[in-house]
Amino acid sequence: MTDDNSGLQIVSAPEESTVRTLVRAGLALVGLLVVVGLLAVTPGIDRLLAGLTVSPWALGLAVVTLLVVGALLWVAPEVERAVLEALDGHDAAVENAAAAAKLLVGFVAVTVAYRGFAPAVTPTFRAFDIAGLYHLGFLLVGLVVLAAFARRLYRCWEPVTEVLTEYVVDASGRETERVSAEQ
Repeated sequence: MTDDNSGLQIVSAPEESTVRTLVRAGLALVGLLVVVGLLAVTPGIDRLLAGLTVSPWALGLAVVTLLVVGALLWVAPEVERAVLEALDGHDAAVENAAAAAKLLVGFVAVTVAYRGFAPAVTPTFRAFDIAGLYHLGFLLVGLVVLAAFARRLYRCWEPVTEVLTEYVVDASGRETERVSAEQ
């Protein structure tokens, strides 16, 4: 990263260790989904879990959700590092863009958790007449992450505006020169 205001630029490929971590997380997630899927179709598993008040499918979904959310939270810092390595330009803009990317992954994790845990958790919460706490808790966490994301985007607004304005002005200037040269 540089300290000048020359705008954002894409730089060389990210480090091998960052790419390796992202690929490893993706492969682990796919492998876990396959194993859980095979577990779900194992003969007799439905009889083993028949006495539960929450359906086996809801429990399986909760386990898969836990794995996906864990993978997303594990990958979030790597996404931030990849964005930091991929962009060059004004330090504040690059850092805010990287933090926004990390927060976006966090927001996806909150959304996945809300949807994935609901079938297993809400029946238990309903039994104690506190079902609204589940929704309220996820609403608050989601709003906090979304507000932090919006703040980072706002902090990138001015530097990105300058970069895009410079690009458009330069592009139209080059087009005008090209048309003048052809005539």
